[in-house]
Amino acid sequence: MLHPGLITIALTLVCSFVLLILQKRKKKAKFIHLISNTEAPSSRPNIEQLREIAEKLDYILTNQKMYTNPELSIHDLAAIIGTNRSYVSSSINIFYNQNFCSYINQYRLNALKETIEEENYFTQKELAVKCGFGSIDTMKRTVKQKTGLTIKEWKEQLIHGKFEIDTNEFRKIKN
Repeated sequence: MLHPGLITIALTLVCSFVLLILQKRKKKAKFIHLISNTEAPSSRPNIEQLREIAEKLDYILTNQKMYTNPELSIHDLAAIIGTNRSYVSSSINIFYNQNFCSYINQYRLNALKETIEEENYFTQKELAVKCGFGSIDTMKRTVKQKTGLTIKEWKEQLIHGKFEIDTNEFRKIKN
């Protein structure tokens, strides 16, 4: 039978050894993280690369109507385009002077406008879902921010042809 003191010493040594290994791994991971986050100046995108990203975003959003997904994230679009979220964000900020949410909501607002003009019988909930808004409140807030009108006022003006909004203005890429 083993002496209890020897068992205690053995367990202490094993625990110390495991802690030493974990500390070394942690230091190595920090070092690797620091190295991988250090970008060479040439790895930053130039204005033409950002313009290309903006054009790809427009193409994907216009043709695939991904904005109708209320769960759409900047990470989703970056993965589809084959870049990272920082480049997507920079592209939107530089060429559209908007953040990601405003940019996507502009597409949703255009879809909302077209839906109201073509099929004005949808409820607000149905409109929000169809156009990709996460909620009725988000849809109402976007309409108010972009038009200055409530959803009801805007809908009435669209139906009666009294309101015109340049829905393509946000898509123009600055030169």
